[in-house]
Amino acid sequence: MKNIALNVGILFFGISVFTLSGCGWNFKVVEDTMPFKKIYLTGINNGVGAEIFQRLKRSSNLHIVKSKAEAEVLLSLRVKTDRVVVGFSGAGRPRELEIRTTVIVEINDSEDKPLQPVDELKIFRSVSFNDTDVLATQAHELFHTKDINRQLAVRIIQKLQRVKFIR
Repeated sequence: MKNIALNVGILFFGISVFTLSGCGWNFKVVEDTMPFKKIYLTGINNGVGAEIFQRLKRSSNLHIVKSKAEAEVLLSLRVKTDRVVVGFSGAGRPRELEIRTTVIVEINDSEDKPLQPVDELKIFRSVSFNDTDVLATQAHELFHTKDINRQLAVRIIQKLQRVKFIR
């Protein structure tokens, strides 16, 4: 019986790998190449900005500079994170929370001319919780907040990679 279950499992795995590889699906890889060498960051004293800073710092061909004068590209972020209670229990206690993060992204050249239009990125996440398990709820909320920051950072880095930069 174990042999049959093992064979069925292997067969199912093989079929799903074949199906996914045949349809052209693959992970989108975030490369570390940028069309410029020096960047100046403002508005990074938040979760999204810290994530972007860490990812750009790891890039081998990009330097994060301390002044606008040295930079080829200026990235300015304005981040707003709200926590809104959207559901209440019958007793009037909060039951569902929505985490709303909005980032306004400006990408300019060294002369402060826009390289891309100002963009507003938004991600909303709902977190359900109950009053008896407060610590788990806080950990769950923190997980979603970090995940939102990661997703927004990746989207902003992809925007930076699409910059049409003429030296």
